[in-house]
Amino acid sequence: MKKAIPAYLDSVSNAAITCRGKQLASLLSLSDAHVNTLLEHNAQSANLVETARTKLNYPWDDILLLHVEIVRAQHQGDLQQAYEDQKELVQSFQRAINSYDKWCLPFLYAINKDLRDLAVEADVQQANDKKENKNLEEAANVMSKSFTSCITDRSLDRAKSRKWGTYHISNLLFKTYFKIKSQNLCRNVLKAIRVNDLPPLESYPKADRVTFRYYLGRLYFLEEQYIKAEQELSLAFLECSTRSSRNKQLILHYLLPVRIYLGKLPTRKLLNRYPSISALYSPLVSAIREGNVRAFDVAMESGYAHLIDRGTFLTIEKARSMVIRTLCRRVYSIMNTTRISMETFKQALEFAGLEVDMEEVECMLAVLIFKGYIKGYLSHEKQFVVLSAKDPFPIPSSVVVT
Repeated sequence: MKKAIPAYLDSVSNAAITCRGKQLASLLSLSDAHVNTLLEHNAQSANLVETARTKLNYPWDDILLLHVEIVRAQHQGDLQQAYEDQKELVQSFQRAINSYDKWCLPFLYAINKDLRDLAVEADVQQANDKKENKNLEEAANVMSKSFTSCITDRSLDRAKSRKWGTYHISNLLFKTYFKIKSQNLCRNVLKAIRVNDLPPLESYPKADRVTFRYYLGRLYFLEEQYIKAEQELSLAFLECSTRSSRNKQLILHYLLPVRIYLGKLPTRKLLNRYPSISALYSPLVSAIREGNVRAFDVAMESGYAHLIDRGTFLTIEKARSMVIRTLCRRVYSIMNTTRISMETFKQALEFAGLEVDMEEVECMLAVLIFKGYIKGYLSHEKQFVVLSAKDPFPIPSSVVVT
């Protein structure tokens, strides 16, 4: 065995003895440069097991030997075996974790991330299998035990508690649950967070806070709790570093649909800051501001694939009422009266490129009045809209949308 391997074993041993979690995370991560060293120096030699058992204490001897097998299997393209070994590695550490406090968290994060990544890769490799996320579903169950080991830590010294890893691991679980379309399982995590005595979210690292609020906002979005979704996504966006343009855009893809639905249109300055975001949302926002129903429909059709892929299409589609509201407001400004015939609105809609009959016009106006976008009432018998003399078109963001 060449000198590089004993030196590597010494590094792992020293990091474990001196409680250096970040160093252990690197030394036993699949994305670190040492992986190439293990492959180049044939770490599968017969002397490795004996040397590892001599130099390392439990559970680090088992963990290191498993890590070497994982590196070998991944290099040979046997991703299923690599995943199985990584699962065993994580479970091995979970059995021993009560002996360690906060210092081990970077290592815990690294091995759980590698477990998730390998599960995804193994599932992709076995794409012909009917259960495409079989490994990832199993990995989620394993990672949930890492979450439990953090949140249930009973250490008397809060500063050294593994509870400081709660949000990081919960974020990994959220990412996984969304991937396997089991978002309902996020509620179990949130319930556990709610009933346990944790430090305030604001005291956790910014990266953990931003990611947690991003997924919480997405969860509220799915449940159509748009006001709560906007609150969490807004906080995530504000706290997200300006250097993280990609993460900012990920947040905006859910924050913008929520705000548009609530009648809060983004500024051109914000949209122009992110070209891909602008390409998708600027035509929609312009159509809403102008009351151009036809342009809105065209923009929806153009962005259909992107919006469907993110699950935001139906939310944006609901904003069509706001486009019609703007058009009706323009009619009101021209007519300068609170009593306007439905035929006038019909002509305006047809001018905007929509072919509608009187029943459709009446239905559209009834919906706007019901939602609170217009104050007034319909006279079906006389085919008139009677608008409120005071503020007949409330600011959309002031309307409580249900």
